Amino acid sequence: MTKLLEIENLSVEFDGFKAVDGVNLSVDEGKVVGIVGESGSGKSVTQLALMGLIPYPGIIKADRLMFHNSDLMALSAKKRRSITGKDVSMIFQEPMTSLNPCFTVEYQISEALKIHEGGTRQERRKRVIELLSQVGIPAPEDRLGTFPHQLSGGMSQRVMIAMAIACSPRLLIADEPTTALDVTIQAQILELIMDLQQKKNMALVLITHDMAVIAETVEDVVVMYAGQVVEKNSSDRIFTNPCHPYTEALLNALPERNINSKRLPTIPGLVPGKFDRPDGCLFHPRCKHAKKMCKEVVPKYSEKNSIGVRCHFPLINGVPQYD
Repeated sequence: MTKLLEIENLSVEFDGFKAVDGVNLSVDEGKVVGIVGESGSGKSVTQLALMGLIPYPGIIKADRLMFHNSDLMALSAKKRRSITGKDVSMIFQEPMTSLNPCFTVEYQISEALKIHEGGTRQERRKRVIELLSQVGIPAPEDRLGTFPHQLSGGMSQRVMIAMAIACSPRLLIADEPTTALDVTIQAQILELIMDLQQKKNMALVLITHDMAVIAETVEDVVVMYAGQVVEKNSSDRIFTNPCHPYTEALLNALPERNINSKRLPTIPGLVPGKFDRPDGCLFHPRCKHAKKMCKEVVPKYSEKNSIGVRCHFPLINGVPQYD
C-alpha cells in the first residue's frame, strides 16, 4: 500500500511542557487507524499539530511530517492551508461549539467549497444539498438557511461531517466524533463515517477512548499515554495479546470482560500532567508489573514486525518478559 501520512518523532510543546513527545504514526491510502487512550494522553493534540491548528505559544517539532509527497513542516502557511481542509480534513469533538453560530448551514459548508474548489454560487449550493443528503439529513434544501442553534446534536454532527467531506479528502480525521451524543445517535454517526470511508476509499484516523469502537471499526491501533505512543499493533492482536501493560489495563476495564464481577477493575491514579511527571516510565506508578528499572530508566520505543511498544518488559500472553 502507498503511504499517505508519515509522522516521525513529533513533539508539541507548551511553555516547556511536552504535551506530545516523540510520536511516530503512519497511515496508508484507504486504511483505518484508531488512536486510543485516556483524556490527556495527547490524541487530539497530535492531530491538531498535523492540521496546523496548534495556537501560539505551542511549538511543533518533527523529524518528518509528510502527507503524500508534501513536507508539511517546509510549506508556507498558505500552501499548507491548501492541503488541510481539502486533502486532509477533520471532524471535531463538539459540533455545537465547532459550528459558527452566526452563519447558516449553507454558508459554512459552501465556504470550504469556495476556498478549495471555486465554482459559481449555484454550483456550490447544488453540491451542499448533495452533501447534506449524503450524511442523512432529511429535506436538505430546507436546511440551507438553518442556523446551528436550530439543529440537534446529531444533526449538527452530520453537518460537521458534510463540511469535512465537502472537498473529497484523501485523509479524514475523526476526533471523538460521538462524544457529545446519546448512545443511539452515536451508533448512527459511526456507521455513517465508516460507510463514507468505504464508499470514497478515504484513509481514516479515528480518535477515541472507547475500546469497543476500536474493535468494531479499525485495522491498526495506536495506544497513547501521557503524550507518547506506548503500543502500535493490529486490532486483532491488541485484543488477544496486548504488549503494553497500559493496553492490558484498558482492556481489563471493559464491562464485557467483567460480566460476572460485582465491580469493574480500574487503573489507579491519573495520567501525569506538567507538574507530576515521574522519572523513568511515565506509566510505572499505575503499572502492576513495574520493577525498579521502570522507576529509573526511560523506556525507548521499538518496533518489530509491525508491532511497536514502549516498555522495558513487554507482555507476551499477559506475562511480562523480565529477561
